[in-house]
Amino acid sequence: MVLADAIALLFVGFIVLIFWQGRRQAEQARRYVEQYCKQQQLQFLDIAWQGGRPAKLQRHIGWLSRYEFGFSSDGESRYNGQATLLNMRLVEITTPPHRVPTP
Repeated sequence: MVLADAIALLFVGFIVLIFWQGRRQAEQARRYVEQYCKQQQLQFLDIAWQGGRPAKLQRHIGWLSRYEFGFSSDGESRYNGQATLLNMRLVEITTPPHRVPTP
């Protein structure tokens, strides 16, 4: 029973670690997207995790996650962009063509 208990404890610990790392990555994604929206003079609306998978990009190996975020360029229209992170690093942010308000 001792070995089974140890394996169960390791399994639960691993699940908690994965959840904690996912939360950290989601918070980092939100910071990246909010910073991007501020630089582009867009109104940040929301962000949601779309999926993830193990991946290797160039020399880096880790968990590749996609996030979809909502933004507005004029306060009336809503657009959806995508942010991709590998572990805690931003890979890319893509946005669709959107209306740019005139000053």
